[in-house]
Amino acid sequence: MPRTLGFSGVTEYAEVFEKFGLAAAESIYPYAPVFRGLVAGRDAVVKRTHSAEAMGRWVRHLDATGFPVVTPLAGPHRIGEHDWVAYPWIEGRLYDGSAADLADAGRLLGRMHADLDSDAGLARFDWPDHDAASVEEDVTGLDRTLAAHLPQARGELMGRFTPLIEGFMTTTLPAVRDAELPAADVSVDFKAVNLVYTADGPVLVDPDNGERIPRLLDLALAVLFFHNDLPAGPGRLFDDVEWRLFRDAYLGCVQLTGTERELWPTALLYMVLEWGVWAVINGGEAGDWELPRQRALFTDLLTFDVNRFPLTS
Repeated sequence: MPRTLGFSGVTEYAEVFEKFGLAAAESIYPYAPVFRGLVAGRDAVVKRTHSAEAMGRWVRHLDATGFPVVTPLAGPHRIGEHDWVAYPWIEGRLYDGSAADLADAGRLLGRMHADLDSDAGLARFDWPDHDAASVEEDVTGLDRTLAAHLPQARGELMGRFTPLIEGFMTTTLPAVRDAELPAADVSVDFKAVNLVYTADGPVLVDPDNGERIPRLLDLALAVLFFHNDLPAGPGRLFDDVEWRLFRDAYLGCVQLTGTERELWPTALLYMVLEWGVWAVINGGEAGDWELPRQRALFTDLLTFDVNRFPLTS
């Protein structure tokens, strides 16, 4: 989930504007080029996608089953090194943290995860293969980030994370990889800022990171990053009440296997080490630690216990 700041778009993406008949505009999102305007007479958003044909099949399949998700208005068009697509602009509001919004979000993710049989041909999850150099890079990067932004906890956190990072390939990874966990086509980016709440409930407006991966990892990712990048967000992971609301709605739609339930703490640890550490380090480079809400969220991400989000009450 790499981020790049400063998308003016007016000149760099001239070919994109021309292809979609879109007036030149500034990006509406600071971390990626996303442009809003009229496409074929409709209010639309133009953005990059990947596995473009499979992505189109997947979101149209979801739509056909009644799952609320955007489907392409135009495209995909190959422009430079990327595929671009236009989606309709969805009128609604942002997540407000209410019990209803949390339950609706959990239910939506559960509906996605329950669909194991559909296979649109999305890219398959690529299991990592870290060598000694990449492990050292993570350890050094985390240490540097903590020294700059969380010095009071640097020693304690490095003492905790260094052996976990060094043992990831021999302990955490094989426990998840070799368990043959159920896989599904999922968005791999299920968080509040990617949902627009309408009168009929939330709509998934950014499916474009989608892959076919073990759904347990996608659930762990949602738990850890649901409040990430959220304007005026709470600056933390779910609290106990929020987790119960989200979890119970999720489990009302999907039946996890015994193996999934057993490996749930390990899946959370996996995503902390793979995505969480990356986000913390990259956040230092992107300036996210300067935002109080992101600073607080990163701190919570680094200090939470994997048993904080039980699957049973």
